[in-house]
Amino acid sequence: MTRAQSVANKHGKLSVLMVSTYPPDKDGIASYTARVENALRTEGVTIEIAYNRRDWKRNSLSYVSSIIRKARSSKTDVVHVQLSYFMFGNEYYTGLFPLLMVGLKFLGKRLVITLHDIVPKSNLTTDFLRNYTSPRFSRFKRWALIKYTRMVCSMADKVIVHSEIAQETLTQDYGVPRRKIQIIPHGIDQDPFPMAKTDVKTNCNDPVVSYFGLVRRGKGLEDLVKAWQTVLKKVRAQLLIIGGKHPHLNDSCYESLVGLVRDLGLEAAIRFCGYVPNEALPTYFTASDVFVFPYKEWGDVIASSGALSVVAPYLKPIIATDVPAFADLKKIGAAIIVERGDIDGLASAIVKVLTDGRTKDSLLDRLGEWLSESSWSNVAKKTATLYTELM
Repeated sequence: MTRAQSVANKHGKLSVLMVSTYPPDKDGIASYTARVENALRTEGVTIEIAYNRRDWKRNSLSYVSSIIRKARSSKTDVVHVQLSYFMFGNEYYTGLFPLLMVGLKFLGKRLVITLHDIVPKSNLTTDFLRNYTSPRFSRFKRWALIKYTRMVCSMADKVIVHSEIAQETLTQDYGVPRRKIQIIPHGIDQDPFPMAKTDVKTNCNDPVVSYFGLVRRGKGLEDLVKAWQTVLKKVRAQLLIIGGKHPHLNDSCYESLVGLVRDLGLEAAIRFCGYVPNEALPTYFTASDVFVFPYKEWGDVIASSGALSVVAPYLKPIIATDVPAFADLKKIGAAIIVERGDIDGLASAIVKVLTDGRTKDSLLDRLGEWLSESSWSNVAKKTATLYTELM
């Protein structure tokens, strides 16, 4: 019997209302929530999900009252919010979230917040803000985001982050007491999805390099396309871009990327796969020889990579940029790490992994060691323990 189960048995069934996006939403937090929900159930925790489109709506003033009504009608002990800056909509709707927290505290709920993205104060530049919001009132928005982060952390009973880097940023930049912060790493799938019956058609028998994730600004995909010109001068290979447009952000990154591939004459070597259903993903992942995550502006935000948690169990070499999401892999040498925006370095890393068997074997050995320590079961045990300690 786990610690969480023993405490639940002693005090009655532990129940939690989790507020989040959730499948069929296609963002990373929706995927994360579905996985952590399943793992927590095995720890004897009763989970009820209040999710977008069913219990509340993004970009609607009513999301605050909707979630409060849901919490009031439920008999849960804890409300756990899986929070990103724009989960509830643009910056104006995001600014209403502290009102929701006040309402939940008034109901007597214990409040846990998982911060899925944190921006160091030094990165809150005008250029950064323009990438994510309208350019109006940028100085005020910087001030407001700092106040917002401090307020959210102050009102929460416990704040979960995924890494030591995130913890240090909250304590040093935002003055959050260390005792309030709990580090619980992002879970990593331990077993690949069951194999689908369909085949992935690639060009001839060329090796396959794959990007998996949402296609949006900040993911560095323009750099990857440009690097592909250099890769093809050294080795025959095909690039798969597995993923579609972000479901909430309204940008033209996908269309621009398709246009860039066409302008560079790379249509035969780069394939856009769009959204791929979960049941079909294994054929794409097993057909891949390398995974690449060329994140760029996104590196200004401290966040984990949900895409990494999905592809890791397929044990393929990983190439990534030097951003917080891949700090653990960098620390143990389980991925080749290149500087953000270094197109030549990215191309060289891809060529090296495709042509150097010794490098590939070394990466896979270290990746396997890291994978064994990062199960969703361990995430659930730590999270369930946090719940019971709050009670």
